[in-house]
Amino acid sequence: MIDPQQLHDAKHALGRELRERRAACGLMQKDIARKVHSTRSTVANVEAGRQVVDRVFWQQCDTLLNAEGRLLTAYDAYRQLESEYQRERSETAMRVRWGAAAETALDRATSHAGLASARHRAVAAHSPGGDLASTIAAALGSATREPRVERTLAAPGGRYFPGVPIDVEVYPAVDDGRIIATIPRTDAERQWRRPLQRRLVAGQITTSASNRLFALDSRQASQRLVDVDDGVRLLIPRVYQLDAITAAVLWAVANLDQSLLLDDARLDAARTAIAEYSRLTRSAVSGDVGPDLETVSRMWLGSAFCADHISRQSADLTEIPTYWTREQTGEEASTWLLFGHKLRYLESTAARFTTSSQQATRIFCVPQAAVEASTESEQILLLLAVALMESFGIDVAITDESEYAALPGLALTSRRAIVATWIRADGVWHVDVTGQRSALAEYRDAAGHACAHSVIAADTSASRLNALADYLNLNWTWLRTRCAELGDYGLAGLAEPRSRLLSLDGADRACRFVGSLP
Repeated sequence: MIDPQQLHDAKHALGRELRERRAACGLMQKDIARKVHSTRSTVANVEAGRQVVDRVFWQQCDTLLNAEGRLLTAYDAYRQLESEYQRERSETAMRVRWGAAAETALDRATSHAGLASARHRAVAAHSPGGDLASTIAAALGSATREPRVERTLAAPGGRYFPGVPIDVEVYPAVDDGRIIATIPRTDAERQWRRPLQRRLVAGQITTSASNRLFALDSRQASQRLVDVDDGVRLLIPRVYQLDAITAAVLWAVANLDQSLLLDDARLDAARTAIAEYSRLTRSAVSGDVGPDLETVSRMWLGSAFCADHISRQSADLTEIPTYWTREQTGEEASTWLLFGHKLRYLESTAARFTTSSQQATRIFCVPQAAVEASTESEQILLLLAVALMESFGIDVAITDESEYAALPGLALTSRRAIVATWIRADGVWHVDVTGQRSALAEYRDAAGHACAHSVIAADTSASRLNALADYLNLNWTWLRTRCAELGDYGLAGLAEPRSRLLSLDGADRACRFVGSLP
């Protein structure tokens, strides 16, 4: 196990090496800052071990100080140590949180035939992202014989997600070709439209072989209740069965929604405060810009700023760029599906850079270790994010080479790179525009290798997504069928967002696209 002090010492050693090399070259902190397009305070924070910044900073410092790659090597070693520490910490936290209950969830979890391997079920019990599908399966237990059973499920946290409760009211239901739940009249008069936290109204179908749960968002359920004779009935669309894909979307929406709602006013203030940075070609902002914001809200802020930065800086491009994106997990990739500004960014990018004869390319780095550490639901979110991009005519390539995980987010052309990093950044974001030859050479080599050795290389979107499903150990046939069903209905009936900053349009579009493929 990596001790926190070990990580602390490594960060300070990295800063100390920068300070010593700067002093040996007779330069001051302000000199470094000016030459690498940073600020003196950032250089001071790095040297003091309070901040690490991203790889571009260290690459430029390495060149400036004639370090012959030693600064970059030290930086990469620190990042590897940090990554290992975070993994160990997350695994420990989940073992403490789940304990024996995780094994119970594993034993009781049910899934469609052939969908999940034993390894995936084990990962579901212990991974940092948790697994709402397994939580639901464990909560089903025995048949519901009471008129109403109320449960609170945990939509588990992750590296960014805080973890939130979801109230579920479970009623007995029948399946006569339709899913019909019987609701006591006293419950039907409750105010489901304005719950203090996310609430589902579910019908449970129990057979000798399985327990199945079909659910509606409580606000949707309140609009669908119908008086029938002496009771009240609720017709729940069969498409809203809670399984790996619906649980994935619900998990992401619930976690993103709560944080953004809590920070709504603070986010507006933070956006006003960062407006001045939009005039700069290069900026790196620490968490001090929004110290009271939830982690998810800082994600949203960094993502929105980076999207705007790329849009501004690519306004005069005359060639189609290659994009490099840093999302590796479903937790990270869910932002493409649910942040409203990211869908608008994809739409505008595709409209500008996709032609009948040439398409933009977007590259992901998803090492095998990231796949093995993810739940089935997270892997579905990652696949849907890739499908969303493919739906706009963007060719996606995926490299499994872990060495490329440290590359920043990029829009790369032959003459410059527009850098925009907010995932796994030291602060809220780091953006830049560089024409430095050594940086461009590194980025071109990485992009060329990734495209030439893509683990999903194929000529069509259908073939690429099928290959991605294989890489992620997902059942492509089942996934395509379920996406077609959900694409027809839309996901709002189950996972309607409350925050104005979220939208299901991207997730719905991705489902429709997957469902339309041969």
